[in-house]
Parts: sequence; C-alpha cells; structure tokens
Amino acid sequence: MEWFYTLKVLDLDSYNTFLIYWFGACVLNAFYLYKSKELPLSNRIESQGMGALGSIDKKTGWVLMEIPILLVVWYFFSQSQTGLNVSSFLSVSGIMVGFFMMHYFNRAVIYPQRIKVAGKTMPVYTMLTSMVFYTVNGYLIGHYFGQLRDYPIEWLYDPRFLIGVALFLFGFFVNIHSDNILINLRDDGESGYKIPHGGFFKYVSCPNYFGECLEWIGFAIMTWSNIGFVYAAWVVLPLIIQARVAHQWYLDQFGTAYPKQRHAIIPYLL
Repeated sequence: MEWFYTLKVLDLDSYNTFLIYWFGACVLNAFYLYKSKELPLSNRIESQGMGALGSIDKKTGWVLMEIPILLVVWYFFSQSQTGLNVSSFLSVSGIMVGFFMMHYFNRAVIYPQRIKVAGKTMPVYTMLTSMVFYTVNGYLIGHYFGQLRDYPIEWLYDPRFLIGVALFLFGFFVNIHSDNILINLRDDGESGYKIPHGGFFKYVSCPNYFGECLEWIGFAIMTWSNIGFVYAAWVVLPLIIQARVAHQWYLDQFGTAYPKQRHAIIPYLL
C-alpha cells in the first residue's frame, strides 16, 4: 500500500503537476461530450456505446456514484496535522470543505430519495466512470484543504471569499429550487414529458445546471485555488455542453409550444 501512503503525503509541487494532467483530462472529456452529444444521466436520449456493461436501477446507481466523494473528502481531509476534530472544521479550510460537503450530501443522500424514477435505469458504465471522477476529485479536495493549504482567519473577510460564498449559496438555491420543479412536474405513476415552468425555467431550459455552475464558480472564487478552478472546469464545461443538447431536445420534442425566449443554460446569453 505504498502508493496509498504516497497519496497521503503528496507535496504541493507533485500535486500541482498532477492537477495539470487532470485539467487536460477535463478538456478531453468535454470534447468527447461535445462530439457524442450524449446525456449520460438522462433517459431522454439514448447513450450510444454506454450500455455494454448493462444498466442499474437509477436511484441505486445515483447513490453509488455520488457517495464516494463524501467518503473520500472526509477521509483525506481528516489526515490533516490537527486530525479530525471540531477545530479542523472551524478552520477556514474546514468551512470551505463544509460548503463542498453540503452540496454532495444533498446530491448523494437527499436528492436520490426525492426523485421519481421508478422503473428507470442508468448505464453501469456511467455509474463506474462517475465513481472514478468523484474518487479522484474527492482526494484532490480533501488532501489540498486538509494538508496543503492553510488559510489565515482574515480570509473570511476577503472580498473573494464573500463573493464566492454568495455565488455558491445563490447557485445552491437555484439548483435545489429547479430540482423541486422537475421532481413535481409529474404525479406519481404519470409518464411522458412536460414543459417545466417557474423559477429560472423562465429564462433557461436547464436552470439546475445553471445553479450548479454558479456553485462551483463560487467555490473557485472563495478558495482562490488551482483545484477550485480545475474542479469548476470539470463541472461547468460538461454541463454547458449537456444543457445545449437538452435544450435542442426540448425544441425538437415540443416545437412551437416551447417558450421561444428560453436559452439553454445562461439567461439571455447561451
């Protein structure tokens, strides 16, 4: 397990070198999604080539693919010099990790219990690749904020932190509010697709994606770190690409009945 010990003591220079390669993988992943025009987590469009490993119940698959990031961040953050205690979570780094964990507790624990996906599945391939993505990023977040970066208490009053927190919380609200609209769009047992209305659906087809983009841009600003911006890129680029695909699907599905003023993901722009 020498490799595992190496991960726990990785120095900042080696960490940043890996981060460069990880950002390159982010760009390649975005290019693949752009060319394939797939929606890996949606049942609206068949994901060609992703069914080779079979499928899994969507609610179960969602929990399994999201839960690793909570566990991995928790573990590697706890390897900090002070260990896992109240003071570590009350540090500036601990507060930042708290925002991160808040988002993924909702996504991994709360959200799967609320969605109405009885009888729906997701590709096992999607679940497994997402688990890899979340495991790697969980390590990068946990290790960086647990061992490599120590923010002074004054950072809590820095404009970057305040702006980032405001953006993150606003995005979190938009994301959850949009999810609520989608979850309640159909009654239990009802099938078929409907046009969602209300909230930021007035402006874009995928306000849940828009909200999540705001969250991670806010996280990047509040942390003002390389990993913050790389993680934001990993989330924002695929969501923009998938929002454009989803927007086109809405237009093809509903035609002239679909609101003409809506954009894909960024109000009035894209």
